[in-house]
Order: sequence, then C-alpha cells, then structure tokens
Amino acid sequence: MTRVPRSRTASLAAYASAIVLTAVLGSGCGTQSDAPPPAGKGATSPDEGRASAPAARVLLTGQLEAALPNQFSIPVDLDQSRTRKAWDNADATYCQSEGWPDEWCGEALTFGLAAFTNLEDQELAIRLISFSDAATAARLFKGEGTVDEVGENPPGDEIDGFEIEQSSGSPSWTGHGINVRQGAVIAKIEYTWKAGTDIPSGRLLSLTDMVVQRIQQAQAGKPPTASAR
Repeated sequence: MTRVPRSRTASLAAYASAIVLTAVLGSGCGTQSDAPPPAGKGATSPDEGRASAPAARVLLTGQLEAALPNQFSIPVDLDQSRTRKAWDNADATYCQSEGWPDEWCGEALTFGLAAFTNLEDQELAIRLISFSDAATAARLFKGEGTVDEVGENPPGDEIDGFEIEQSSGSPSWTGHGINVRQGAVIAKIEYTWKAGTDIPSGRLLSLTDMVVQRIQQAQAGKPPTASAR
C-alpha cells in the first residue's frame, strides 16, 4: 500500500489536527445518463471491468454522483452545500476545468464535485474521478508514502497529502488536502479555513475515510451511506 511521503507533505498526523479545502463551485452542465461509455473509453461489454472484486468496479455517472457526500454526511459545522454533481467525460474540457491533469481527463469515464461551506470560515471540496479499471487509476495516481506518517491502515489503496497555499487578504485562508485512490476511483479532498480558525483534530482523515467508504459502497452496488458525523 502506498503511503504519504515525507518529501511531499507534512505529517498526515499534522493534517489530522488542521484540515479543509478550497471552495470550488461546480462548472455548468447537468448530470449525464448512465449509458455505457463510448468505445475506447470504457468496458467493451457490460460485465467487463465490473465482474472483479467490488473495489475495482467502474462507477458511471449516477453511481459516482451517489458516492459524493451530501449535506447529511458532512460535519454539521460545514454542511451548507454549494454544489453536488457528476458528469460523463464526453467533453474533456469540463474535466480539465475541475483541475484534473490533462492525461487523467484523456482516460477518465466520469468525474464529479461536491462542495460545502459554513458561510464563514471553513470550506470543503471533494472531487471524484473514475477510470475504466483499477490498473489505469493506479498508473495515473503514482502515490508515494511512508507507514510511520499514516499508520498501517490508512484509507484507500493509495494515499498522498498536500498543503494548500495561503491566499492573500485579511484574514488569509490556508488548508490541507488528500488525494486517495480506491480501486478505479481517485478522490481529491481539499479543506480550507481562515487563519486562526479552530479545526477539530482528525477532521481531514475522518472526511477521507468517509469518502473512501462511500466509494466502496457504490462499487459494491450499495447505496452510499457512510457519514463523517
């Protein structure tokens, strides 16, 4: 299992004590249907890529949207929803507008965004992107990490943390984030807050664990119910 590297991020234990993501509004375009992906971008038959273990199953648009957290699964001090949508990848420019790398957008099937705020001093954005199989997601993720920084059993198959640069203004905003892969799906969890805001210890890891559980539930064909409350 891949772990968060010292060279790329501060200790994830530090993230757990101060956590949040930059608010990002979703770009236009409503949720698309769950029709099979176009040739060359997904399974060649309904069962291909889905008959393996649940953790490797592909999530199409409706399933990916269900995996996104809603206002009832987010901590109550952060539960004002800004957006919650998923899109198919018929037009890769939508994927690129959500900040995913061009290479990822070239191979993605679906992607989605759920963003939340308390309208005062905390904001959270959770992005998901799904590929045709776990091998493709693993190749693109390229996570690195160490056991001593995240423990023996961190959420997901691979995980990496990152810092979010402080924004200008008074007061300034700062934050931390985590990228995590679960099977064929990669999630980016970004949590940001105003400088001086008291963030509950363990918040970012709790959110990450919740996101991974919701992905697993969707991959197993179950309604995602995991919550960070």
